[in-house]
Amino acid sequence: MKNKIMILISLLFFAFLFGCAQGPVQPKLMESMVALDRVYIPALLFTDLQRQRESELAIEGLKKEWDKFNKKYATLELKYGMDITDKFWQEDFAKIERLIVTAEGLVKKGDLSAANNKLAGVRLILKDLRHRHGFEYFLDGLTGFDNSMEGIISYLKGKDKLSDKEVAKLRSLFKEAQSNWSQAAATKVETELFGFKADKLAAVNKRVRDEEMMLASLAAALSGRNPDQIFQTAQDLKPNFIVLYKAFGDWQPIFDQVVKERKALDAKENKDKDKAK
Repeated sequence: MKNKIMILISLLFFAFLFGCAQGPVQPKLMESMVALDRVYIPALLFTDLQRQRESELAIEGLKKEWDKFNKKYATLELKYGMDITDKFWQEDFAKIERLIVTAEGLVKKGDLSAANNKLAGVRLILKDLRHRHGFEYFLDGLTGFDNSMEGIISYLKGKDKLSDKEVAKLRSLFKEAQSNWSQAAATKVETELFGFKADKLAAVNKRVRDEEMMLASLAAALSGRNPDQIFQTAQDLKPNFIVLYKAFGDWQPIFDQVVKERKALDAKENKDKDKAK
């Protein structure tokens, strides 16, 4: 009897330890994912904008945050579904590592377009990883929408009129974009993790509503088969989306460093001019 009690106590003890170890993992993981995205977004967008110095600073910040994230979670054994260990977890981490390291090298060489292409793959891997584990994450919906939106814009590029077949294709692309947008709009924004105050959240929600109105305009244009309206409403989607997506990045450290460097350069130039007089 005494042995049975001791065994029961041991089992309860290990169950307690396991629960303590596993319980906080997902909230902490999500917190770390948000921190990673906060520095990832500036790196992605600055390379897209072809801003060399800003891209250098952004990729440096991303690499540092990724190294912390990788070290902390690469060997984590998360399970999903019917208690299935995620066998792709470490493989995904290795892929992200290669993409970020390659992008870092490309930025140093000044090949920002190629770096942007590599960085674009990072969010897709993280999106799939979160999807496997049932993480609801607002940015994943935006990522899916961004890709399908680009599909619409790319399909229209170079066209000045549309055949019935092309309109049908656009409707298919639009359906995909609308589905991705619905997923994002239905997901709660991680307000506290992203550090959004009331005014920032209100601005984000306004951008969400604006994008929904633009999607409705594109749907109406496709229904009316008006080429000019289709071209215009499709183009209108992107500027608002970019402002919305930018809201989730941490830009201030980069801006501060750029201003600091410019002031130092101006001071040096003024000093050199004074010496030359």
